[in-house]
This record gives sequence, C-alpha cells and structure tokens, in this order.
Amino acid sequence: MKKIASAVLAAALCSTAFAAGTASTPITVNATVLSSCTFDTGATTAASFTYDAIAGTSGAVNGAATLYCNAGTTITTTTATSGALTLKSVSKTGTLNATYALTQVAATGAGAGSYAGADKHTYTLAATAASGQWAAPTAADYTTTLDVNVTF
Repeated sequence: MKKIASAVLAAALCSTAFAAGTASTPITVNATVLSSCTFDTGATTAASFTYDAIAGTSGAVNGAATLYCNAGTTITTTTATSGALTLKSVSKTGTLNATYALTQVAATGAGAGSYAGADKHTYTLAATAASGQWAAPTAADYTTTLDVNVTF
C-alpha cells in the first residue's frame, strides 16, 4: 500500500509539472513624434546701445536668442530679416528710431544639456540708430522689443 501511495503521489507531481504550460505573444508599441520647438529664454540677450545725436551708434550692437527643436523639425522664421524699430522712453515722451538686421544660424544636433541632440537655431539681432535724431530727449530708458516668430 505504501508503494502504491508513493507511486500515485509521484505520478501526481509529475503530471502537475508536465501539465503546466506557457504562452507568449509580442505587443507592438508605436509612437508619433510631433515637431516641437522652444526658445531658451535663459540664453536670450538684449541689444543695448548708447545713442549720440551727432554720431548715431558707433556700430551695430547684437542681441541673441536660441531656439531648440527636436531633430529634423523644419522651421520657418516669419519675422522679417530687417526693418525699423521705434524705441520709446519710459520716463519721457520721446522716441528713438533704429533699424535692425536679424540673422539665423542652424546647427543640426548641436543642442547640449537639457537640449542634448536638439537642432539649435541661433538668432542674432543687430540694431543701429542713425545720427541726427535731436528730438529724442535725454533718458536712459528707451526700449522696445522685436518678437522672433517661427512656425514648425
């Protein structure tokens, strides 16, 4: 009887081990990567100059902005590459007329840090003001902005 019980127990253990099975199937994971761009506001610099009505500005002063886009994103800059600017005094009722030139240099995959691998677009804004603007009152607070707009 003991031999029969051992045989039955061994058969039960074997049949359980052989009766267990496995199955698997792969599940495909797909993604669509959207075009994405952002300006690094921490890397934006102002174009600041001192104006003299006799000499104007001694040369173009540069400001800059940096745009990062995920790799392969096609962008179009919609801001004009040159034009006029009107700087207004905050403290006085005066304006100073200036002109600008906007250039862009693209560097594929040149992003670093938190933008590692991104396409880097560096915009440089050169501003100048012609001499002879005697109606602009003396003040140290003339300002304006130029929006750099891109589509992607």
